Amino acid sequence: MKKILVTGGAGFIGTNFVYYITAKGYNAVVLDKLTYAGGKDNLEPLIAEGKVKLIHGDICDADIVKSSLNGVEEVIHFAAESHNTRSETDPDLFYRTNVEGTRNMLEESFRAGVKKFIHISTDEVYGSIVNGYFAEDDKKQGDSQATSAYSKSKSQADDIAMEFGKNYPVIVLRPTNNFGPWQYPEKALPRWISNILLGDKIPLWGEGLQVRDWLFAPLTAECLEFLLQKGVPGNAYNVAANHNPEITNKTAAQWLCKILGVSIEEYIEYIPDPRPNHDFRYALNVQKLTKLGFKPANDPFKQFEDTVEWYQQNEQWWKKRKDEAESIYK
Repeated sequence: MKKILVTGGAGFIGTNFVYYITAKGYNAVVLDKLTYAGGKDNLEPLIAEGKVKLIHGDICDADIVKSSLNGVEEVIHFAAESHNTRSETDPDLFYRTNVEGTRNMLEESFRAGVKKFIHISTDEVYGSIVNGYFAEDDKKQGDSQATSAYSKSKSQADDIAMEFGKNYPVIVLRPTNNFGPWQYPEKALPRWISNILLGDKIPLWGEGLQVRDWLFAPLTAECLEFLLQKGVPGNAYNVAANHNPEITNKTAAQWLCKILGVSIEEYIEYIPDPRPNHDFRYALNVQKLTKLGFKPANDPFKQFEDTVEWYQQNEQWWKKRKDEAESIYK
């Protein structure tokens, strides 16, 4: 069985990936700082079964990283500070983890002889686009396209990974807006779902016409397994759902009301946009990945239903996180 290191594997997308890849027969080592966004409880069933070894540590700590890499063939690097609102108040933390931590992971991984390293970037490195779609080559060197401390730090980390990819087996994945099980309720979808389950309203910013490409986290996990097998080192790949028609925040909120059987008029509250100049539309061209052979099944409304069902069945999980998640909006 292959041994894989997953940094940030107790976080949202990381947890989805760890469940997916261990079901495929991999042994996973998870290195996670266990900040507010990562939970040991996410992985406890897999730890109990002996499928996952959890190491509590910081990706900026070279000694911890070295010990985590013992016997590891492949690395999936999720670990990052990841919330735009939080990055506004603590940009130095985002730089340290996302930029310095990524460099440390790359250096130590190749000293240890890792055979493949996949760095998880984001569509936010391209910035917003009014019409059309960003292709991989549209990412400029540096962080001039990014518009927040979070996305700027991710853009710099993306550059570092691509630079390493000139000499080492590195792949960069740039996914769109992930959603699904285990997502911390500071983010839009789990925040809105949990609000409705508590009898509260969805706070929709502005007119709710912002466009995000809603990518189901289990599909991201599927894509990563595909890239472990067929991805070409030195390359960046976009992955997106590319819904047609595109899903606005307003549509997403209305879908949740429909799925949960509540009144759209009563449960959606339009509020002034606290970030009126924030990126309005993200959209990625995925031809490079589809030409390689990755063509996942995509049924967004069903994926929204599955996500709602998970939060209904895991109230204890999100209720103990809800107060902290809401604190950043007050």
